[in-house]
Amino acid sequence: MQRSLGNFSPKTAVAVLIFVAGCLLSSARLVLEAPRGYVPDDVARRSDLRFAEIKAALPARGVVGYAGAPADSIGYYYLAQYALAPRVVEHSLNHPLIVGNFPSSPPQLPANLEVLRDFGNGVLLLANKDQN
Repeated sequence: MQRSLGNFSPKTAVAVLIFVAGCLLSSARLVLEAPRGYVPDDVARRSDLRFAEIKAALPARGVVGYAGAPADSIGYYYLAQYALAPRVVEHSLNHPLIVGNFPSSPPQLPANLEVLRDFGNGVLLLANKDQN
């Protein structure tokens, strides 16, 4: 004989109600503890603004090198790639022109790199003396 949904034993009904109540309380906690008025930081837009001047100084297409402080995150490199597109920014010093990205620390440049222009805010245009 098959039971209908309304024929649960009292123990089963109580267990289901406790389970459903727990799920609802868990979801309610997430909603109540969610940050209010959060506005995402527009990192990409700020990065575009930060690299706007060097972008104008670089060739319109091609490959440039990239130098950054070792302590800086790889995220800075990806932001530079995004801001300087369609140019290819290779994480290498083996190019005649190199984008220096030092947002949080002063640069410690190798002897073969020469600063062509300092755009401020940690953005430098560098030349590799060995590649010219």
